[in-house]
Formats: sequence, C-alpha cells, structure tokens
Amino acid sequence: MSPAMGHCAPCALALAHFTMGKAGHQPKKFWFLRMDESLSVSTHSAYTLIQVGVIVFAAQFAGHFFKKHKIPSVLGELLLGIIIGPYLLGSIPLPLPGFANGLFPVPKPGCAVPVSGELYFLSTLGAILLLFMSGLETDLKMFLKYSLGGTFIGIGGVVLSFVFGDLLGMLLLHAQFSDPRCLFLGILCTATSVGITARILSERHSMETPEGSSIMAAAVIDDVLGIIGLAVVIGIISGSGNDALGVDWRKIAFISGKSILIWLAFTLLCIAGARSFSRMLKSFNNPSSIAMLGIGAAMLLAGVFEQCGLAMIIGAYCAGLGLCRTDISYVLQERLREIYAFLVPVFFVVMGMLVDIRVLADRQILYFGLLYGALAMLAKVIGCMLPSLFMNFNLVGALRIGIGMIPRGEVALIIAGIGATTMMRLDGKDVPIVDSRLLGITLIMTLVTTLAAPPLLSLVLAMGGKGVRRESASTNTSRFPWSSKSQTVRNFLAREVIENYVLEGYSHSDFSHDNTVIQFRKDSSSFTMSLENDRDHSIYSIILECQDRDAYVVKAIFAETIAEIHQVFDKIRRNLNNDCGIFHKMSAKGGPVVPYLADNECPLEEILPENCVLTDLQARNFDEAINEMVLYLHRLGYVKNRVMCINDIQIRERISSTVLEKGLAFPHARSTQVTRLISAVGLFHGQDGDSSARGQIVILTLCPKEGAFPYIQYVAHMASVLLAYPDLDALREIEGPQILRSIFV
Repeated sequence: MSPAMGHCAPCALALAHFTMGKAGHQPKKFWFLRMDESLSVSTHSAYTLIQVGVIVFAAQFAGHFFKKHKIPSVLGELLLGIIIGPYLLGSIPLPLPGFANGLFPVPKPGCAVPVSGELYFLSTLGAILLLFMSGLETDLKMFLKYSLGGTFIGIGGVVLSFVFGDLLGMLLLHAQFSDPRCLFLGILCTATSVGITARILSERHSMETPEGSSIMAAAVIDDVLGIIGLAVVIGIISGSGNDALGVDWRKIAFISGKSILIWLAFTLLCIAGARSFSRMLKSFNNPSSIAMLGIGAAMLLAGVFEQCGLAMIIGAYCAGLGLCRTDISYVLQERLREIYAFLVPVFFVVMGMLVDIRVLADRQILYFGLLYGALAMLAKVIGCMLPSLFMNFNLVGALRIGIGMIPRGEVALIIAGIGATTMMRLDGKDVPIVDSRLLGITLIMTLVTTLAAPPLLSLVLAMGGKGVRRESASTNTSRFPWSSKSQTVRNFLAREVIENYVLEGYSHSDFSHDNTVIQFRKDSSSFTMSLENDRDHSIYSIILECQDRDAYVVKAIFAETIAEIHQVFDKIRRNLNNDCGIFHKMSAKGGPVVPYLADNECPLEEILPENCVLTDLQARNFDEAINEMVLYLHRLGYVKNRVMCINDIQIRERISSTVLEKGLAFPHARSTQVTRLISAVGLFHGQDGDSSARGQIVILTLCPKEGAFPYIQYVAHMASVLLAYPDLDALREIEGPQILRSIFV
C-alpha cells in the first residue's frame, strides 16, 4: 500500500468516517496503549525514555548480529520487536517502580495499537526518514522511465492479491464474494509495506536499479489503489447490510479522483520546485542547516498528505524524490545518516511489537493464517512478475520485483485495526468486520510475509546479473577508464580525485570500501565514478561515466589530479629512503619497546598462533624464507592464494627493504589473500659463507586490504621487542618454538 508505514490510524479512520457518511456505523476511536495517567509528566517521560533506550540497544545488537551472519539487519530488528514486545517478554513484571506489568505491558481490550502513543510517534518519524532517504537515493530519471511499468506492476499485484484474499474469505467463512468480510480480507491482502524492501535495496545499493525504481513506483500506485479499495469496501458497508446497491458511488469516485490528483500534483510540484528550494537551502552555507531544513520539509509534506487523505509516508517519499536530482541530495544523505541509524531501527522494532504471536496457539487460525500468508506471497509474486516480463525485465528482474512487493508489515496491521473497530450488520447484530479469528489470521499473514521478504529479496539480489533484457540505448554518454595493478594506488587516486571534484563545486555520495559507485552532482551536471577490479584481483580500475557535454570538464579534473600527484611523488622520492627506513633507524639507535595494547580486539595470541613459530626453516635466503612461510600459512588455511600473497609482499619490499643488519627481517604487507591479521615467526640458517649463515629471524605479518586492524602497531611491537633483546645470538640458537613465541606474546 505504501512504501513504509502506509495509513496511520487517524488518517484511515477519517477516510472511513468520510466514506460511510450518515448512514454508516461510526468506527470506534483508534486507541493507543496509555500508561497510568495519574503519573507526573516527568515520571511518564522517564518511563518512555527507558522504553526507547531498551529498543535502541535491542535494535543495534540484533542488527549487528544478523548483519555479521550475512542476514539482513532489518529481519533481526523485526524479530527482536516480537520478542521484547508486549506479547512475549515485554509483559514480564519487573522489580522496578512503575513496571509491575512489564516494560511493554499487554494492552487492555480496545487498544488497537499495543504500544504507547509516544513510541508509535517515534516509529512514525523513523518511517518518514526512511522514505525521505529512499526518495533521495532514487534515480528520478529512471523512476519516471519505469513509472508507467510500475503502474501496471502495482495494478497486477493489487488485483490478484485482492482476488486471492477474497477467495480465502469465501472458503473460511462460507460466504459470498461480495461479503464485506471477504472484501476486507481482499483489501488486507493488497497492502504492501515496502519500507523493509527499501531498507534492503538501500543497503545493497540497488535503489537506483531498474528493479528498485519499479518497486518504488509500484508501491506508490499500491498506496493510491489501496485507498480507493478501502473507500469502496467501507462504502459498501455504509449501504444497507450486505447490499452493495446502497453504495454512494459518487463519494467513492470523488475520493478516488482526489487521491490520484493530489499525489500527481504534489509529485510534479516537488520535482519542478526542487532546484529553487535547493538554492534557497544552499544560501545558508551550512550543511547541518541544510539537512535540518530538508527533513523539516519532508515532515511538512508528510503532514499535508495525511490531512489530504493520503499516507504521510508517501509525502515524505515525494519530498525526497523531488530533491534527488539536486546537488544537496548527498549533503542531506550524509548529514542525516546518524539520525537514520537511530530512528529507522526503532521503527522496525516497534513494527515487530505490533504482532500478537499468541494467536499461533489456535491450530485452525494457524493453518488458515499460514495459507493466507502463502497466498498473499504468491499473489504478489505472480501479479507483479507477469506485467514485469512484458516490460523488458527478464525472469531474474521480474522475480526481484515480485519478491520486493511481498511484505505487508504494519500496513496490514493498521488496516486490520480499522476492520476490528468498524461495525457491520450481520444477522441483526452489529459485529466488527474483522473479529478475533480474522484478526489472528491477519496477524499470521503479516508475520509470514514480513519475515520471509528480507531473506528472499537478499537471495535474489545476490544472484547477480542484470534484471533487464536490453540495456537502454545511450548515445550521449562518455566512458573513461583508468587502471592500475595496485589497489592501494587506485584507492589513493580515487580519494584525491574526489577531493578535487569537491573543490570544483561537486557534491558526491558516500565513498567507502563497500560502496564502489560514487555519484557526483553539480546543478544540472552529474556523473559517476566506479571502482572495479577483474576476476583475479590483478587489475584495479577507475571508470568515469558522464554525459558528452560534461566530458571535457570531468576528464580535465581527473588529468589535473594525476599531474598533481606526480609532482608530490617527485618530492617524496628525494627523501624516500629516509622516510621509509624506520626499522634501520631503530636498528642503529636501538629504541624503546612499543607496547601492544592488551585489551585490543586482536590480541597477540590470535595474531601469532602457537603453530606459526618455525625454528627449522629450510630456506637459504630471505626470499626463500618468505616463500616457505607463506606456503606454510597457505596450508593452514590463513592464506588463500600464496602466489598473489607473495607478490603483495614483494611490492612492499621494493618500496623499502625490511631486512636489517642484525640479521632481522620484518616483511609485511596488506593483501586480499588473507581475511584476518596473521603473523608467523621463522628462523633459518644460510649457506656457508653467506651473511645469514649465523641465522636470521624473520617476522612475517599479513593484513587484509580492508578493515580496521592494528597492523603497523603490531609490526612496530615485534620490531621493538627484537631490537631491544639483550642477546640476539642466543636467541638465534633457540630450538623450541614455544620458548621463541613466549618472547613476543
């Protein structure tokens, strides 16, 4: 229905009230769980702060744990919400004042939302920020290109989902297709909450792909169609009993037309006025002010949409979509990232709290709920895949779109809450459209679709490959590649190039080791810089892609950066030996032992394992010793490709040799062939007449290319220990590996 929260309760109830008119039964108020109103404001605030603090800790720990195990963090946040929510651990009494009923107590009958209004509002802010950021990350050109396809995709998913849901209602209730309860189950099945999908697409940098753009466009269509469908069903209820002839179709047509017009009008207004608004924000010349005003605009537009009868989250998405082509979009993304990391996980934890898992105890409800969930998933996948296959998407791309539209999330819960508080006439009695049994089935369907979507979408996104049959023809773009055999050189150049583009007035997206595509924008000019490597990780490239009109400027800045680096390196080379000979200086003067932090995340015992001390190397010289030690680490599983690893060490040795006059050597390098900081100590004797005949001690250290490791700190520690050792000749005669290792660890 909407890309994240869908209809907040007040909006949906206002819509229900408007469509029912005087003839309909008035729905109850949408109550939130409230704490003891006799408490003081400060005490009530303290309770809320404790609740929020627990949610924040739970969200961060769950997200980190799941992400560490290659599982979408949003799934962990949802599960933690269920676990600590009012229907499981949250209702356990605590020996603390004010928490006799638990940290998140079970709501009293009549509470449609089982959390306090404060928590629900905070989660709503998270949903607004999530969709605002999703809009900023969307490629507007691609969004407009796929908006027509998204319309058909959204219609296909809504129609098939409605039919499947209604047919299930007929099977369960033994009722007719037009029975309001069956119709409501159909509407519940159409609801799509792609806040989860947007989170996964954003984490995998897939928001700007054809599939991502189509999902977001289809989600907006889903929201509009969902509003219309809800209005129609409640309009039917406002007639006489189950008689659809009493429906006020004029009002329904008015609501439908108004929803579509408001959505289109505000979307076009945001796009047309984005550059003027961007210039106004840039006049503050303060990135923090720009970010705060940007999110303020999103909140204002979200509130306007809610008052107009549309979901507030769609307003936030429209605000982000309008600003996505401006050069402040990256400033907004960067400055709001920390707030995003705080609020968005709170939203998903609170969403998990809405699920009453106790309904699983009833087998009949469980079976029908699982069937409802399976049908809901199947309907979205088939209903969205089929139109996609006729719109240049291949089977993989269509499958990604279909799975991306699966999650119902809190949207279905809120619609179910409306059904539970909206009365209908049945057998002469006023009964809720969604009774306790139907509500339990709806909760199970929501749980199934919400928990199944993240791993399924991550799986199809990890399959790789293009999702379209034919790439769009591009006749006005230029592509400039630059390559190096060193990843370090490539990354260093990339950082310098980015800095020079910034000096020229360009803003850019985040540059990190897990983001290989950096986007640049300045007014109407934009281009991308991609960091790529071949399959063997032997060639590392920078690829610039831009429009022909910007090609000269983009390439000129890149060339100027290379020229500046050449000048700097010429100056460095003059003093290269002095700058890189730190171990030689320590050898000549001695030096204090560099302490290694005992509480470091990588303790010495793990860096230098017991089986990595070799006192009987067969090598005859330094190079052979390195080869023998790398081969040994390869056999232990610490090194993946020993040839490439040795090459990385040799590149480092060509910069400055780590062999010292005292018969000590400290070869070290960063390499893609190791996944952790690992070291080995070796002792070998050279041939007779060789300078190393008396024995040479080699400390080999290997560190991953990316990641935070105390790499140089460890090398310095090992060097300082050896150079400060009182009797190196005696050290060379040690035969026991454990004795030699005890000197360092």
